[in-house]
Amino acid sequence: MKVPDMRILLVAYDYPPLNSPQAIRWYYLSRELVHLGVEMHVLAPDIPARDGNSLDIPSGVTMHRCDAGGLAGWLARRQQARPLATVLAPQQSHIGEATHVGSTTLNWKGRLHHWLERCLSHWVYPDSRGQWRAPASAALDELIETIRPDVLISSHEPAVTLQLGLQVAGRVQAWFADLGDPVLAGYTPRRWHRRASELEAQVCRVATAVSVTTASTRELLMARYDTMDPSKIFTISQGFDDTVSPTIDSAQKSHPGELRLLYTGRFYPFRDPTALLEAVLELKQIWLTIAAPEVRPEYLAYAARSGGRIVFLGEQPHAKVLKLQQECDVLVNIGNALSAQIPGKLYEYLGSGKPILHCHSVEDDPAVSLLDEWRRGWSCANDLPSLRIFLTTLVEAPERLYALLTDDSCTASAYGWSNLARCLLARCQQVTQVEGT
Repeated sequence: MKVPDMRILLVAYDYPPLNSPQAIRWYYLSRELVHLGVEMHVLAPDIPARDGNSLDIPSGVTMHRCDAGGLAGWLARRQQARPLATVLAPQQSHIGEATHVGSTTLNWKGRLHHWLERCLSHWVYPDSRGQWRAPASAALDELIETIRPDVLISSHEPAVTLQLGLQVAGRVQAWFADLGDPVLAGYTPRRWHRRASELEAQVCRVATAVSVTTASTRELLMARYDTMDPSKIFTISQGFDDTVSPTIDSAQKSHPGELRLLYTGRFYPFRDPTALLEAVLELKQIWLTIAAPEVRPEYLAYAARSGGRIVFLGEQPHAKVLKLQQECDVLVNIGNALSAQIPGKLYEYLGSGKPILHCHSVEDDPAVSLLDEWRRGWSCANDLPSLRIFLTTLVEAPERLYALLTDDSCTASAYGWSNLARCLLARCQQVTQVEGT
């Protein structure tokens, strides 16, 4: 399907070369929209990525960069002014090898940067990234006049992109607010609750369409704003790269008597790996590799006591993460202690073809029902006794658990990025046709 007449402008704070979860989401969606014939433009701050962890800009996307403003803008300008240093290529690392690439803890400069950001976040909404609003506003005004997009999309988080969308909503044919999570979420600082609630309500009222990543989040917003047209809010979940076709692994492939686990992603206050680390420390047949940035020292202490069975690789390039997923026996996902959210990594895991172990922290975790539907993994409570029993069974009697899985890929295909982009484009076509009549 080709749609040569569709022009989309995406406003995104996180976009390649950054390697964040939101940047990865829009890397794939914008790439697939270009493949569908969309003229794709992106407005993003001029922020350099960390060496070795950057994503490529998708071919065919037209980038428009502007100053990030405030502290981030000053740091970016300072970094660009320095001469390029020679960077040694990182060593290759494989599952179970104690090779550390990237950072697991911050140096003094990183700690100072985080401290300054926390200070700014007490004064700037929604946090220090809100300083992008002034330079982005000027750039967006000019782009709307020159590009004249059919659809403007605001990629949340951070909420500054929603503020920018509200400023120009009356000047574009259609404005999509890609919320992902609610603006007022469980992790929103208390000092910003009222402001987040007001912004969320305004976005739901003004936006042409609102997209979220889970059905639970859609239900939550519909309950908060019961006068909102249900057809206005729809779900575009996280996804996986369906341009590659991994072999579905529904049989145990581990070394005899051993089990190789892999966790890739981030740790938050509402996503706690302590029970998993303690269970692996107890069970000598299990190895756990973790690819995560800026790991807390108390988590690193488990690795020091594990005799090499718990390995932290630090932050890894996205392509390397996908390769690591192909080398393990079981992928581990730790659920959020927030019932309306599903970690995006769960969908990325789905595309690997490997079995998934989801550790749920709340009883109404929507990821549990998803895994039941997919039959591509198992769910277990995120506590030490439950994980101890489950992992012991997985090592000693794996046939009992692997028999529950299926190698049917039809259910998973709905979550491929190419299909999700087609759904998004269909909604763009629908709203522009309605607005144009």
